[in-house]
Amino acid sequence: MPENLSETDKKILDALQSNCNLTNTELANRVGLSTAPCWRRIKRLEDLGIITRRVALVDPKKLNLDIIVYASVKLSSHTEEALEIFESTISTYPEVTECYTISGSMDYMVRVITRDMLTYEIFLRKKLLKMDMVNEIHSRFAVTKIKYTTAIPLELSI
Repeated sequence: MPENLSETDKKILDALQSNCNLTNTELANRVGLSTAPCWRRIKRLEDLGIITRRVALVDPKKLNLDIIVYASVKLSSHTEEALEIFESTISTYPEVTECYTISGSMDYMVRVITRDMLTYEIFLRKKLLKMDMVNEIHSRFAVTKIKYTTAIPLELSI
């Protein structure tokens, strides 16, 4: 984090990570500011790119999306073109909620949320395995959610 991020800024970020629906007045009261300085700090955090957007978190189970899969993907080709095609294609699939390049024997880790095993199999066959550069996929299915958060650990920041 930037050196000029104060404890008050961290309090603002912590409060917004818990509930981005707080009004400016509610937020200002929580962090011990008046509304105008609070709004200016939020605007500054947005301008710095620390706050990138505010979203609603949706419970996938309430929408019958019961399967979370972590798929390790290995490519057969590592040309710049193959990597760009894979990354741009995987980004278009709504069931893919996260994708990372990773170290080790595999190239990517993909998080997929889907309705059931059959729907995941269809995703594999009709989308992932249709990409020419995909060589190998190892799927791991989440069984029990122990912890889930979107909050960044602010106490670890400088």
